[in-house]
Amino acid sequence: MTENRMNDAAAVKEQYLDSKNLDARMSIHEKYSINKLGYGNWIFQQYHFKEDIRILELGCGTGDLWTNRLDQLGPGTSLILSDFSEGMVEVVRNKYSSHRNVSFEQINIEAIPYEAESFDVVIANMMLYHVPDLHRGLEEVRRVLKKDGTFYCTTFGENGIQQYLTQTLGNYGIHIDINGAFTLQNGAQILGEHFSVIHRVDYEDALEVTKTEDLLDYLFSMASIGNIGNVTREELYQCFEERKDAKGILHIPKEYGMFRNQL
Repeated sequence: MTENRMNDAAAVKEQYLDSKNLDARMSIHEKYSINKLGYGNWIFQQYHFKEDIRILELGCGTGDLWTNRLDQLGPGTSLILSDFSEGMVEVVRNKYSSHRNVSFEQINIEAIPYEAESFDVVIANMMLYHVPDLHRGLEEVRRVLKKDGTFYCTTFGENGIQQYLTQTLGNYGIHIDINGAFTLQNGAQILGEHFSVIHRVDYEDALEVTKTEDLLDYLFSMASIGNIGNVTREELYQCFEERKDAKGILHIPKEYGMFRNQL
């Protein structure tokens, strides 16, 4: 069995030194997703924000979720955008430093530097599967969340892109190991050890990829957390080309969703 590097701290740090890898993965979704609503738009539709609240986002990445949406925050609301990566924090600081209600901080979810019951809302999008000690991280979220607060977290499922790539490229020794990662399938059980109310909502989507190079960029963007091996791009290019349908399309499943949690 290959080593699961999804939550290996050194591998994750390398993965997010800057926005290059994340941008490559986001690009393929923007170009080829069949659900034209868009995952970010869907995520934001699930949020229920009141006025005069404090919001903490953990693992904010490039902060694209908030593009053209910060003005939708109610009066008196403050938002902290945080990430494990100093590089990601610098990206969002450069984007949003003109907004007076937004601040920026480098934070490890396993040691959130705030007092108990500090936030009305805590957000963790597509990042819990990277946390080495997930239960410690969730205990920290629980600690800083107010008694009537909400924790929103999104993740992938076990029947999506990672499974497709592993099944398609297994003969090349390529394996994106998500064994033990936080997924839609095991998320409720894990969250149930820390929260009393857990509600799952799924986002229906898939990819129809026409340009194989974009899929290769996506694949190699995960080199530090997946077993990519020494296979060449040319070999992989041919492998994917042979799997296109008569219209030149690669049909790739997606499985994403959100858990909305309360104490």
